[in-house]
Amino acid sequence: MHSDTGKLFLPLQFCSCAHYITDETGGVDVRQAVAVGGSYTGVFPAGLLTTLAPAPHEVPFIRLYRRNTSLPWKIKVNVLDGHQPNGSRTKSLTEVELERHLMAPGVRRRPVREGRVRGALYLPPGDGPFPGVIDLFGFVAGLLEFRSAMLASRGFASLALATLGYDDLPATTDHMDLDYFEEAVELLLAAPKVIPDRCGIVAVSKNGDVALSMATLMPAVKAVVGINSCIMSYSSRLTYKGKLFREGITRFDEDVVRTERGTYSGCPQRHFRVNNQAMIPVKEADEDTHFLMVAGEADSWGFGGTLAPFRERMLCHNKHNFETMLYPGAGHLLEPPYGPHISQTFQELNPIKEEGQSSIRKIPLEWGGQPQPTCTAQEDLWFRMRTFLMRQVREESP
Repeated sequence: MHSDTGKLFLPLQFCSCAHYITDETGGVDVRQAVAVGGSYTGVFPAGLLTTLAPAPHEVPFIRLYRRNTSLPWKIKVNVLDGHQPNGSRTKSLTEVELERHLMAPGVRRRPVREGRVRGALYLPPGDGPFPGVIDLFGFVAGLLEFRSAMLASRGFASLALATLGYDDLPATTDHMDLDYFEEAVELLLAAPKVIPDRCGIVAVSKNGDVALSMATLMPAVKAVVGINSCIMSYSSRLTYKGKLFREGITRFDEDVVRTERGTYSGCPQRHFRVNNQAMIPVKEADEDTHFLMVAGEADSWGFGGTLAPFRERMLCHNKHNFETMLYPGAGHLLEPPYGPHISQTFQELNPIKEEGQSSIRKIPLEWGGQPQPTCTAQEDLWFRMRTFLMRQVREESP
């Protein structure tokens, strides 16, 4: 039986490989064929994309994402004779270049620098009005826009909002003024072609506490998607209207430990208690404000442990305006589907204390999860999240 190796390369020197045995016609259908080796094994249609990792000669722990959302990914798929190792220079039997676009035709991007708000607003093609969403990532400096571009391609007006280390914004999350986020809500709702009375929020990791605070304090916020999210003020002093709203329970560096492999992992699970006074009082949110809280069961930071106390606190106050979902085998970073599974990356923490020293530096962090269950979780979450936001923002708007 003739055998081939499917190989996939990107210009940024990320690659993956899979070893397949061709059928009697000389073909391979990845929807049914079993990978017998390489970057993954078994039936995994999205395997070549999901297992993309820095090439063997590259620096490890690099995260692959597109900052310029107007540029498509250029993906080269090579077919080699025999089961070659990853990064092999063997001449390919054939190759094809694919493109993956983040922005659908007609999607418009507008940089935002109004008042204190910094970010980028993505609008779908057409006249609207469109449901508005504020898009927040976690403890990461700069502005990430790829999810907003993809949401706008699916009918949402999405404001990718910077929170630290961007333009003139603070370099740390030590103090976070919720007035900044209220200003962003007002700006989004005042934009032409955006439904003006309500909006949703998508928040990841650390900025979950910000999103839940916004839903508690700001009547226009009617839907929150929390992805492996903090349910209490974490590593931040949250203020609103000049007053303290919640004092942060700890700093990131106090919950970061070094693993035997030389990478770092988090252990904030000790804070995930229903009686923790730093927990955001979401029970005070309006009855028509809804929450979708999801987490990865294999998240190395243990944010799956937030779902039970969140649920218990809500039910004990007779609140049923929420749903929770724990994804088996999935890690911390749950993003739009068919991107690489991110299990380890460099992350800048401020500060990290080690051997009596304190410094701001990038360290390799563990995020957990396995490629195939994380891919399955991302497929489900992408559909579930969009359905939830459409229902709570567009369909519930008068």
